[in-house]
Amino acid sequence: MLRATGSVIPRCIQVVNFSSGKEFINLFYTHLRAQHFRPLKACTGQVKMFEEIQSNKRKQVEEGESCEAVKRTKLVPIGGGLAVGASSKEEKGNQVKIEEDDSISKETTDDVEAEKDDLVSKEERDQVKIEKDDPPSAYPSFVCATEMMQASDTVTVKVSDTVTVKASENNEPVETKEGEVKTIVTWNMNSITVRYKNKEKWNAFMSFFNRINADVLCFQEVRLPALNLYDAKEAKDGERDRGKVKNTDQKSQVDFDIMEKILKEDFHNYNAYFSLANIKYSGQLVLVKRSIPIKSIRYNLSFDLDPREHHHEGRVIIVEFSKFYLLSTYTPNNGFEPVKFERRRLFDEKLKEFVSVLRNKKKNLVWTGDLNIAPEDTDLSHPAEFRRMKKGNVPKEFVGQPGCTDFERKNFRGILSAGDLIDSYRHLANLRANKGEPGKATHNRAVSDINDNIYTWRCPFLMGKSCNKAMRIDHFIVSRDFMPNVENVEIHGYSVFHNNFYGSDHCPVILHLRGG
Repeated sequence: MLRATGSVIPRCIQVVNFSSGKEFINLFYTHLRAQHFRPLKACTGQVKMFEEIQSNKRKQVEEGESCEAVKRTKLVPIGGGLAVGASSKEEKGNQVKIEEDDSISKETTDDVEAEKDDLVSKEERDQVKIEKDDPPSAYPSFVCATEMMQASDTVTVKVSDTVTVKASENNEPVETKEGEVKTIVTWNMNSITVRYKNKEKWNAFMSFFNRINADVLCFQEVRLPALNLYDAKEAKDGERDRGKVKNTDQKSQVDFDIMEKILKEDFHNYNAYFSLANIKYSGQLVLVKRSIPIKSIRYNLSFDLDPREHHHEGRVIIVEFSKFYLLSTYTPNNGFEPVKFERRRLFDEKLKEFVSVLRNKKKNLVWTGDLNIAPEDTDLSHPAEFRRMKKGNVPKEFVGQPGCTDFERKNFRGILSAGDLIDSYRHLANLRANKGEPGKATHNRAVSDINDNIYTWRCPFLMGKSCNKAMRIDHFIVSRDFMPNVENVEIHGYSVFHNNFYGSDHCPVILHLRGG
């Protein structure tokens, strides 16, 4: 029977007997959805008001979306990256078990379905199937625990020298497969979040990235603050987890969300390894394709230290592959002051010790990053001007633009000698210039132009007397014995108008390795 909710409506109503509540629902949805009718009773029993069901459903969906948004902010590290909606526990044997949060999306659906169950018989209720979303693609650095509960109750992650994620057989596996490194990209981004916010330049970079299909990306100067522990109030205070991005206040949450989106959408096939400073300064991010096995990872230059101990400014990330060690550094700028000179000297000293140890162990090395050194005058756009720059009275060895002083070049040559290392770009350029004769330096500047792709850093100002200044300070330095594996080194950017710099003052540099 039906009763009008308002005034009596002079209309003939056909009385129909229903054999089941389901028939009534179908009729009601298709013919009797006028708001002035309120269903009260059918042959099978009580029927709830349709408007009430719809209202409750909307409330449940809104509450569910709100709770889901909160859950997405709960993160833990996986292989140096982040995980969403999970809490981690350390267990024996470097095992980490991710305990997932209770799913609330199912609760929302259950409440709505429970209201509909009042309209159907027990037999029909047993046939109700709650449809769930398709499981998400498995990300190496982000695991959505709520969604992965569709396949299993827990996800086990083994963390040793290399990271392997084991998912259920119903979900896409995240097993690390055998692969070899063939393409490495290094780029000083000068703030990853600033680069991302310029959509035009970021899309151009992603187009380049997708085209070369790099196996490893080494990003310097990402400018993300490390996660502060124990509720440190000041930016420079308190202990930090330098492998995690800070998200403990409103300001840091913005950058955190951007970083989460970048890793999840643009680099979902990569494992992410962070090493960050206390504030938005310095810091590195290394991305390794998940199909590439990793033997170990280290965040400092001393084999006597715990490999998990980071450089306090996030300047060192070392990844061990099957055939070589990859060292990514954001080497400190020499500056113009004695305190900066000493900081650079100490860093170079540690580097020299590290490469010497690897050489004694007969381990091959690929050293990349923003090394802040122009090894020769041919790596400078204006060598005479660069070489006489100074501030105040300083010893002669410190005269010059940071990156090309006698002091820095002497230390750099010492590092190369200690590790038996070669500047791969200059070596190959000399081979080409001298028709295959190695060892001869190419200093004929008449054959090069300021707009050529021979510099990795360019003055960020497009106007003024320094607008066309440039240096080659981003490198791939490799072990002499490993040099035959190097096919090419490409400086991607060119021109005084910063083509292929994608908004940074540095451009990407690409190392191509031979396979096999």
